[in-house]
Amino acid sequence: MTVLMSVFLLLLLTACTTERKVYVTQQIPSNLLVDCAPNLPPRRMTFGDSLRYNEHLLNVIEKCNADKMAIREIANE
Repeated sequence: MTVLMSVFLLLLLTACTTERKVYVTQQIPSNLLVDCAPNLPPRRMTFGDSLRYNEHLLNVIEKCNADKMAIREIANE
């Protein structure tokens, strides 16, 4: 008898929902998925070249972070 009542109550709990889930897929723009590859360092590097190359690397990282933030914004919409 308790098994029958448990099944009945379980059916009531699952049948009372009116919520409907709709999943929407959104394409991520291809320019956000491009790899962030820095230029290769010069063969002979002076101190000044090293500073310019470090600045270049930081700019590449900043651009990649901006792309990833844009992807997160698209995913949260």
